[in-house]
Amino acid sequence: MKGLTAQSGTIMNGAMSRPALCHLGLWLGGLALVLTSLTLGTVRLTPVQVFHALAGHESPALQLLVEWRLPRIGAALAAGAALGLSGALFQTLLRNPLGSPDIIGFDAGAFGGAFLALLAGLAPALVALAAFGGGLGAGLMVYLAAGGLRADRARLILIGIAVGAAFSALGDWMIFVAPLDIALVAANWKQGALAGVDIRRLANGAGMLGPLLPLGLACARSVQALELGDDKAQSLGVPAASTRLRLGLIGLGLTATATFIAGPIGFVALIAPQAARKLTGSAGLPLSASALFGAVFLLASDAVARIALAPRALPVGAVTACLGGAYLIWLFGSWVRRREPLR
Repeated sequence: MKGLTAQSGTIMNGAMSRPALCHLGLWLGGLALVLTSLTLGTVRLTPVQVFHALAGHESPALQLLVEWRLPRIGAALAAGAALGLSGALFQTLLRNPLGSPDIIGFDAGAFGGAFLALLAGLAPALVALAAFGGGLGAGLMVYLAAGGLRADRARLILIGIAVGAAFSALGDWMIFVAPLDIALVAANWKQGALAGVDIRRLANGAGMLGPLLPLGLACARSVQALELGDDKAQSLGVPAASTRLRLGLIGLGLTATATFIAGPIGFVALIAPQAARKLTGSAGLPLSASALFGAVFLLASDAVARIALAPRALPVGAVTACLGGAYLIWLFGSWVRRREPLR
């Protein structure tokens, strides 16, 4: 709790600290985006219409908001927060800004597991559990192929990219051979189209995130200790091996839940922790700011997806992929300019 409080910022000498200002700005930006997103869509609503509908006045706008727009916004916020926090956990474990679950294939594994459960006609709760199983399976494959306990972090990331590509190809093949009705749903889901999220799927995802988000945020002290190195962490009373296992399982759970809600949306987990660190001026990866930035970033990307080619909407995954590609180019360019190894 103390670590989370420290990350969230404090009031010092009558002025708000930089982390506190960052958190406040992200909360206000997220609120503004929520209000804006309620007005966007094929049927445009004015802020007055939105206000009257949310106040409980019976109108066609109320049904539109409840059945379509609020679940979509909730899915963007929930999946974005889960991915942002998961990215911070995995980048800490691997000590590499490329060590995010979408880069090393965990989200592709989660999608594969969820899709198999969908083909089997299982209940949504079991589909969510299968997503975790698929992500865990991908993680074990990467870990064992990289050498287990002797795994080098750079090799683990490279093998993770290969495993992710294999799972992605497997997902495409399953969509190709699946019955047409399931294939259409799965293809839309795989592209990260938030328009397909309904209340039931969002409720199941929120039920999983309920314990996972607090558990992840409570790891702030452990994350700070691991960033100092294993020996220093041990001296601070943080057992490195068991802590890494706990962080990895929580990160996998967050990734699987985000994939269940919105599909395998790339680059949010990659960008959010690094952006949060820049905004807060933190030496390490701030967990709460990473979750907040992930939520705001995904909601903003969805707003862009809805207005870029209006009245047609893009999958939000296409927008995050464009932004993520630009970020990767900048990241590799900065490494080259500083003549640093890609580690």
